[in-house]
Amino acid sequence: MIGSVHSYMNLEAAEMTDRLLRALDCKHLRALGHPTGRILLNRDAYPYDFDAVATVAARRNVYMEINASPERLDLTASLIRAAKARGAKFVISTDAHHPKHLLNMRYGVLMARRGWLERGDILNTLPAAEFAQTIKAK
Repeated sequence: MIGSVHSYMNLEAAEMTDRLLRALDCKHLRALGHPTGRILLNRDAYPYDFDAVATVAARRNVYMEINASPERLDLTASLIRAAKARGAKFVISTDAHHPKHLLNMRYGVLMARRGWLERGDILNTLPAAEFAQTIKAK
């Protein structure tokens, strides 16, 4: 299951941090979707303690999404590097709402490269059987 914030994005930083940390407690959560909530030229990222959330996500084996949508490009290179330094793993997603959006994957790959990620840092570089096994195991 992917969990993403889709409402109440105007909380104070401490409240949003607590909200995200509580979401990471969910045993079914496998990925934290668009982890900053930003939409380029439309909405700034919501405030929270990114380092704390990335640390807990890493400890709980919850992947952080690198959102490849050109409207989001949700994790910046510096945030990717910060999360990786805390042990986080990633999944690249197109956030496709239409089949043509699947072509956006290249933008997520470019962001991962800018964040200095390697194949082993990204869930969806695994062979299909290993991907499925990894998603089930938590």
